Amino acid sequence: MGSVWNWIVQVFTSGAILILALYLAAPLLHLLQGYQGRRRLRRQIFKGKLNPQGFETRVELGEVYLRAHSWKKAAAELAEAIRIHADHAHCRWLHGQALVRLGQYEEAIAELLESLRLRPSIGYGKTQILLARAYEALGRGKDAADWYRKAIERNSSICEPGYRLALLLKREGNVEGYKKELEEVVRRFSSYDRTNYWSNLFYAWRSKLRLLIGV
Repeated sequence: MGSVWNWIVQVFTSGAILILALYLAAPLLHLLQGYQGRRRLRRQIFKGKLNPQGFETRVELGEVYLRAHSWKKAAAELAEAIRIHADHAHCRWLHGQALVRLGQYEEAIAELLESLRLRPSIGYGKTQILLARAYEALGRGKDAADWYRKAIERNSSICEPGYRLALLLKREGNVEGYKKELEEVVRRFSSYDRTNYWSNLFYAWRSKLRLLIGV
C-alpha cells in the first residue's frame, strides 16, 4: 500500500497532472496554432516578403498545417515545395511526418530515409522514431525494433523510443525484454533535459505505471 501511495504523491508533484491537462486541451491548442500561423503568413505575403507560390511559403504553410494537425493540407503543401526544391532535407522530413499521420507508410518511409540521406542528423532521433512507427504499422516488427534502437542510439535523452520498443517486444511475447526496456525508460528520464522534458515525463510515467501494475 505504501508504494502505491508514494506513487500517487509523485504523480501530483511531478507535473503528470499538467501533462494530462495539456493532453485534453491539445485539440484547441492545435486549432489556435494553425490560425495564428496562417495569419502571420498572410501578413508576410501582403507586405511582399513572401511569394505566395514560392518554396519558403509552401514549407512554412506545411509546418503550420502540421502543427494544426491538418495532415492532408500539410502533405499537399509540402509535396508542392518538394517539386520546387527536391533536395531540402527539412521539407522531406516534414512531408514524411504528414504521410505517417495519413497512414501512407511506404511513401513516408521513402521520404524519411531521403531526409536522413540529405542530413543524417535531422530530427535528432525523432526521424528514427517515425521510421520505426511506419515499419511497425506495416507489420515489420524487426525493422521497427531496429529503428527504435537507432533512435535511442542517436539521442539517448528521449524516452519515447524505449517505451514504444517495450510495447513492441511485449506484443511479440518477449516479456523480459518488455520489462527491461520500461526500466531503461525510467532510468533514462532526466529533469535536466528541458527540450524534451514534458514528452519524456509522459513516457517515463507510463512506463512506471506499467511496471507498478504489471501490464
